[in-house]
Amino acid sequence: MTIDIQDNVDAIVSELVNASDNDDSLAYWDQYKLLEKICMDNQRSDNDHPYQWEALGDFTVDDNAALKIYRKALKLAQKKSLNDYLASLNFAMAERHKELDDLAMARQLAKQAVELSATVDDEELRQDINEFLFAISDGVS
Repeated sequence: MTIDIQDNVDAIVSELVNASDNDDSLAYWDQYKLLEKICMDNQRSDNDHPYQWEALGDFTVDDNAALKIYRKALKLAQKKSLNDYLASLNFAMAERHKELDDLAMARQLAKQAVELSATVDDEELRQDINEFLFAISDGVS
């Protein structure tokens, strides 16, 4: 993924957050469609990267649709051996499974995220995953 694409994704994410904060659904969906287009345009190219797909999943309203997007990003992260993305994607998927009341899968994914996060230098991610896992496990992990 080029710096230009990452900058474009970051700018769209910022606009999505602003639209969401302002309850501007028209602006939200316009920006979402731009992000989706970037993902589709880069699909199966050298610029295809889990970063853009994870961002798209993060802003996908439907939990099941988001899970499909995260799985696509997960395959890319596995192919490229990007443990930081593998950890954050497993965590994002765990959160979505929690929203769907599938706590067993949420725990399984969170445990995978914990293991993967141990291999990266993102202390905040590790802490977030551990807190999530503790919360859904009633203190038993």
